[in-house]
Amino acid sequence: MSSTSTRGSSHAAASRTLLLGAFTFSFFFFFLAAPSVFGQAYPPEDADTFTIRGIVINSVTHAAVARALVFSADNHFASLTDGDGRFQFKIRHPRNPRNPRSQGNLTNALPPPGTADSRTVTNLFLNARKPGYLDGAGRQVSIDSDGDDPPEVRMSLIPEALITGRVNLPATDGTQEIQVHVYRRQVQEGRANWIPAGSARTRATGEFRLANLHEGDYKLFTGELLDSDPLTVDPRGPLFGYPPAYFPSAADFESAAIIHLQAGQIFSATLTPSRKEYYRVRIGVVNVPPGAGVGVFVEPQGHRGPGYSLGFNTNDSAVEGTLPNGSYTVEAISYGENGSTGTVNFSVNGAPVRGLNMALVPNGFIEARVRDERTKSDNNPPQSPLNLASAFNVRLAPTGEFTQANVLWLRPSRNQEDESLQVGGAPPGTYRVRAGCYPWGYVASVNSGGRDLLQQPLVVGLGAAIPTLEITIRDDGAELQGTIDNWPRDERMPMPRNASGDEPTVVLLPAPDGAGQFCQMPASPTGEFSFPQVPPGEYRVIAFDHLPQDLEYENHDAMQKYDSNALAVRLVVGQKERVRLTLTAWGD
Repeated sequence: MSSTSTRGSSHAAASRTLLLGAFTFSFFFFFLAAPSVFGQAYPPEDADTFTIRGIVINSVTHAAVARALVFSADNHFASLTDGDGRFQFKIRHPRNPRNPRSQGNLTNALPPPGTADSRTVTNLFLNARKPGYLDGAGRQVSIDSDGDDPPEVRMSLIPEALITGRVNLPATDGTQEIQVHVYRRQVQEGRANWIPAGSARTRATGEFRLANLHEGDYKLFTGELLDSDPLTVDPRGPLFGYPPAYFPSAADFESAAIIHLQAGQIFSATLTPSRKEYYRVRIGVVNVPPGAGVGVFVEPQGHRGPGYSLGFNTNDSAVEGTLPNGSYTVEAISYGENGSTGTVNFSVNGAPVRGLNMALVPNGFIEARVRDERTKSDNNPPQSPLNLASAFNVRLAPTGEFTQANVLWLRPSRNQEDESLQVGGAPPGTYRVRAGCYPWGYVASVNSGGRDLLQQPLVVGLGAAIPTLEITIRDDGAELQGTIDNWPRDERMPMPRNASGDEPTVVLLPAPDGAGQFCQMPASPTGEFSFPQVPPGEYRVIAFDHLPQDLEYENHDAMQKYDSNALAVRLVVGQKERVRLTLTAWGD
């Protein structure tokens, strides 16, 4: 009986095996045949296709970059470069109605100006990336639907710069690790300031490595470190630590050496912090807005810059931490819609600091009024004061090298019945008024209490009232037009670009102590440019192949390096001037 049952079970199992095998065979046969089945829904691989070919090179050495990833901005196409830095892939044109999946990979563009045919020009944006190189190597490929494959694409990758080195601490057994910081000099709103560019913790050997740095100027220093070595620290005794050490052996950030990095350069540095006694610091803070975050910034008096730090104790509403002997300025800033600021000066003299208090004062609101004196009917953006201020991009830019304030914009008054504007929450500091050149007019003047803010800075004190900003807009500015002589005149040629893919730009640099305002305008595809409403003044006009990142136009000494490439012009009210420029290749 049992043997019969066993044979039945075996027979059933064999039948199931045969059925499973037949199903599996059919399953694989279906997918083996699937390409031919699915292929009927789309055209052959070489029908209505374009082949994108190109090469990726090192922007410094111009050598081919192998194994770089080239991909489209929408991630639909990708390819790795070969040993010669070359890549290629095929794409199907979006005009093909039988290939709906290709829609969206390319963006249609209007035919070139002056053409009357039915050609469709499409654009594909490509990026390249590889470890050891900076991101941002982009190229736009233009494809003519009635033409052949587009020309070979040439893309440049910028090699990263590195700062490596060692921090010498007494303990090199890994028990003491210290943070190393690097700041980069960056030009914003025509002025240079220092911004954080990276940090790294040392290894057990004291070595560090700061990577992915752009070409530019840097300063290097260590963060503070309290001594925690159990062999040298008495838990009930005095506190010791390592104040910031600024490269190479400077006393503060201001006197630290500037490290000039080139693309692909490796800079080596050694830092040696000194061990000093630290003392506890506690500063009570009053008037903190409920729920507001508070940032604390510490600077040695007379020497602005980063390095020292204290923290904010939310539970006790106090600034707390430790500092070595010295004189300091501590600034506390609460963030949010109704921000406030407080400062206190004090010294550490061989003993803890207690009993100090700081009051946060609300940041000031600066009233503003816009007077529209334009007369031309065609210069007519929205007429409300807020729209006018926004259209002319009126703003206040902080001038400090280490300022914590952002650019401040005009906004509606808090009183809904009042049509005036205001700058909300301006922290204490020094500001410059910024505007620009626009086709519908220009900012002719900005005054506050009789002070011309287009020529002089605005100083905002802690809790001080600022007279109303009187902003006047006019449309009788000068008109400056021109052409770039060394520009390709064939409209079929692509717009000339630099290694990073930036387009040429024409800039107007105001002369020192003049009444002009900085203006910039991209050149047209035919190499022409036009500034329809230029504020009267003296200028130097330059056509750059790309806008330099270090265009510190408020620093007239720094601008002297452009004098040989500049054309000097003097523009008055209502003047029409036409000039010819030469395209300047700068910093490729």
